[in-house]
Amino acid sequence: MNGISGLGVYEKNYYDSQVQNKKTNSTKKTQSKDKEVNLSDRAKELLKELKKTYGDIDFIVASYNSDEEADSYLANGTKEFSVLIDPEELEKMASDDNVKKKNLGIIEEAREKLSDMKENLGDKKDDVKRLGVSIDKNGTVTYFADLEKMSEKQRERIEKAREEKREYIGAHSNVKRTRVNAPSAEELLEKIKGIDWSVIQGQRQELSGGRYSFSI
Repeated sequence: MNGISGLGVYEKNYYDSQVQNKKTNSTKKTQSKDKEVNLSDRAKELLKELKKTYGDIDFIVASYNSDEEADSYLANGTKEFSVLIDPEELEKMASDDNVKKKNLGIIEEAREKLSDMKENLGDKKDDVKRLGVSIDKNGTVTYFADLEKMSEKQRERIEKAREEKREYIGAHSNVKRTRVNAPSAEELLEKIKGIDWSVIQGQRQELSGGRYSFSI
């Protein structure tokens, strides 16, 4: 995947894709499962091995041909780190030890670099919600980061609620979100540092269960 130049353009595409994701989320999950089911036995065993070895990583197997498609799959990740692998590349890993060794090296290096990168962000590291890489059918690697920003007042209310174990009765929060792609962890770091949150529009979001209200 190639990075998209122009943060404003990327933001619009990102938010448009998020709206579409909500409409097609169940379909995407089904497609992802289908891809996993259609894998060869060797590829299934390899995927099981990867999930066991890297318990802190979400492995998502799906075909994709654009940044938007990859984003829709990565949006289903639930852990701090996610790896999106095209099924063709996973099949190559299962049948060729050299390809497997190469991609395992990429995954391990990415996890280490992304962890170090997050620490180098200083105060900005709290904005990072999920990190990872995608490996397409040609073996091309792209680093990504999902970021989220809320006001200090909202953050203080969350922490206070957690400390006091209180429930706020409310229905929404206003949070700013963006995703950044880059061909390397170093470039990803620079893009994250360069984000201007003042030009990113916040999203009004319903809160599951209505337990907390972070609105101001």
